[in-house]
Amino acid sequence: MLIFVYRKLQLAHQRNDVEYRIMNLTKKLSDLQQYSANIADGSVSMSDMMNTPSSMFGRQMMYMQYAHNGALMNAQQNMAMMQPMITAQMQQMPNPQYQNMYQQWIFKNLYNQGREAMGKQEAKLLNEQEKQIQAEKAKLETQLKMIEQEYESVKEAEKEAIQRFKPEY
Repeated sequence: MLIFVYRKLQLAHQRNDVEYRIMNLTKKLSDLQQYSANIADGSVSMSDMMNTPSSMFGRQMMYMQYAHNGALMNAQQNMAMMQPMITAQMQQMPNPQYQNMYQQWIFKNLYNQGREAMGKQEAKLLNEQEKQIQAEKAKLETQLKMIEQEYESVKEAEKEAIQRFKPEY
């Protein structure tokens, strides 16, 4: 009889542990989705910063720095490669102010393309992480169902044992 009580206690502990892990994964998934929504447009506003879950704040700061630096380097490299073509086009513009505005416009567009590429790369990483969390969560939910089934079986076996061994007068 004590074996049933002990096994039920073990299963209850396992169930609590699995439920706790599922709860943590659900929170992690929620935080990841909130972070993903914050960076979806490629830029991070002050409002996005305030709405970022604390668990993702460091990652968001790293993403902002990484995206900016990567886009800047990409824009500078592309600008250097395009320089002969830009110079030829600017010779047709007599006003130096227009030439300067044209160069800035090209650089800004190259920078924005770089930011967009960095955003897509981060979205791909986030999507992969989300899939891993979903898979782990599904595995734990299956494990939880098995624990609950075994718990019910142990309860039934305990009832049968009590009926079998109860004294009859």
